[in-house]
Amino acid sequence: MNSSIVLSPDCSKSWKLLRSIGQNCVFSSKAMESNAWIRKAKVMDLVSHLQTNEGKVANLEDMMFATLANIISTALTSRNLFDIHGQENNEYKDMMALVNEVIEKTTTLGLVDFLPILKGIDFWSKKKAMDMYQKIQQTWGGIIDERKSMERENLSSTPDFLDIVLADSTFSKDQIGNALIELLIGATDSTTITTVWLIVELMRNQEMLTKVRDEIAQAVEGDELSETLLSQCHYFQACIKETLRLHVPAPMLVPHRALETCKVNNYVIPKDSMVLVNAWAIAQDPNYWEEATSFKPERFFDSKIGYRGTHFEYLPLEQTKNVSRIYVAFKNIQMLVGSLLHYFDWSLPNGADPTTIDTNEKYFTTLKKEKPLLLIPKLRKLNTDIYIAFPPKTKNAETSFSQKAKDNNNELLGRCGKTKIGENPLIPNPVTTAKFPESPKIDHFSDSARIER
Repeated sequence: MNSSIVLSPDCSKSWKLLRSIGQNCVFSSKAMESNAWIRKAKVMDLVSHLQTNEGKVANLEDMMFATLANIISTALTSRNLFDIHGQENNEYKDMMALVNEVIEKTTTLGLVDFLPILKGIDFWSKKKAMDMYQKIQQTWGGIIDERKSMERENLSSTPDFLDIVLADSTFSKDQIGNALIELLIGATDSTTITTVWLIVELMRNQEMLTKVRDEIAQAVEGDELSETLLSQCHYFQACIKETLRLHVPAPMLVPHRALETCKVNNYVIPKDSMVLVNAWAIAQDPNYWEEATSFKPERFFDSKIGYRGTHFEYLPLEQTKNVSRIYVAFKNIQMLVGSLLHYFDWSLPNGADPTTIDTNEKYFTTLKKEKPLLLIPKLRKLNTDIYIAFPPKTKNAETSFSQKAKDNNNELLGRCGKTKIGENPLIPNPVTTAKFPESPKIDHFSDSARIER
């Protein structure tokens, strides 16, 4: 508990420093801008993989989770956590099962959380904590040890999160491992849930799906798909907002602790009590939302309701003074879902009617779709150019690339007609350590492959 960023009971100096480093490396405005090429490269890695498996049933939830995990793990440790092209390998399956188990157990509240009086005899939580410690070490221990053993001159000129915390002897291996898994959960779990529900709602509402695709195609015409262009697609943005309202990923938000005894609406909240906010009930309240249980993106047209936490009827994610985490999630959602809808048509297995897609939910501390999202991709025939982004060309780049990814990209380019292929392949080899040089700005994406249809 004391080595946790989220659940630590004390805001010590080392806790504040670790939290600050994580914030600056992932959620700050500078990090969001400099990591834009990572987001695009990992998403295009997924697009490439889906193209090579066109017509086959895809577990889109797992694939989107793996993509989001690779985005955050590359930002934190300069390497992929999953090989998106090796989903049939035992290594991929084992890592997916391990990470999902860690997320499930670390985000599930125990009996002692609701009955603190049992803390003295809480042997089951201690066993669970030891089990999670071993799982976290399995996930990150090898990466941490490998980085520790590297010579100083072999490290990147621009240190990542792992370089920074290892350079400070303040942090133990346990603290670093816990910080990495919590940052991974914070950047992937809720975001994956939202991307799944967004695609489900658009599949169930084909007219809305057509509007989103037409809007993206119009914005992209004569240019490449980018975060800047997607942010100008107002109907698409409204769909994301409405998904976050109708399907609040964390219905009770992150638990808070009362620092002192206080009174709220004549209820006495004792000091050190755990406080949970029912954001789901607020989002479903007909006093605040017309047709609260319906998917209506239009409700956000010309609306001032946003993510800054100033409108308490809309609390889709944890609201803090620093809302950058929400913006990172939003950028990941729009780039990932925007690309999947722009490049592919989607259908249900066995030709089932998309309006009948299953919408049952299951609840832990997050509200997920009960059954996996299984869809069949088909490459769309677009009238616009498709741009495949490459990592920027910089002096002394130390990135390894996989031949398989290069072949997949060339096949995709070849099927689409005339091609102008850049000098570098798209995707770093997920199996080897990928050390990236100084983080580029967004405009480095001009170094891309253009496909003319």
